[in-house]
Amino acid sequence: MAPAKYQQIADRLRDQIDSGALQPGERLPSEPDLVRQFDASRNTVRLALALLTNQGLVVTRQGLGTFVTEPARPFTALLSRVMSQPAVQSTSTVLPEVSNAKAEAETSRQVVEKSPASVSVAEKLEIAPGDLVVVRRRSGTIGDVPWMMMASYFPLDIAAGTPLEQAGDIATGSIQLLSDLGFTQVGFVDEIGARMPSSREFAFFGLSTGTPVVVVNRTAYALDRPIRMTRYVYRADRVRLTHEVGSIPTRYHTGPPTSG
Repeated sequence: MAPAKYQQIADRLRDQIDSGALQPGERLPSEPDLVRQFDASRNTVRLALALLTNQGLVVTRQGLGTFVTEPARPFTALLSRVMSQPAVQSTSTVLPEVSNAKAEAETSRQVVEKSPASVSVAEKLEIAPGDLVVVRRRSGTIGDVPWMMMASYFPLDIAAGTPLEQAGDIATGSIQLLSDLGFTQVGFVDEIGARMPSSREFAFFGLSTGTPVVVVNRTAYALDRPIRMTRYVYRADRVRLTHEVGSIPTRYHTGPPTSG
């Protein structure tokens, strides 16, 4: 079933914000203009704007209009710096380990596509916004509970003509494949934050209004460049992220390290 009209309008406006067509601080078209642009009622437009407001993407200023929210400038707190990669890690980025789960974690069929890099992805991969990247997407459930959405972004000059462009699992794992292509991973950086969900995330997780998501952006590096950015999205009220450093006694382990 197609999304409601107001959700479609919100998605179109969100795409413009994500692509940079609507810049931070820029005023959105007026309600009458949006009514004409989308051939919708004023109430439908207001519902779309309310949805974007709840997601923290726009803000309404009395008597002035609705504006794209200025991006927050978060402080970065370095919790730890480990000088070597985990001795044991998965060969791919498919699924972080889950502890204390009564049901086995499962992932959906992988979807692979080429798409223009958003501003945030381009910044991490050191490419220009709009440059094509190969995106490998999965979502994860535990039992019948959706718990994770994941997307890995690869620069096209690395992924073109390789199994990274093909749907399905990579037999040797993406880390080994990248190494075989001459891009050996030497480390990665995790950035963890929270935000309000997109409509796609809202629907997948079955969220109630006001529930944020936790986002982990993992950027992997070869010696001279970034080679992959993986974005994990979790519903904030159903996940606890752990970070283990050093020689922790086995009985205190939460689980094996997440994949790089």
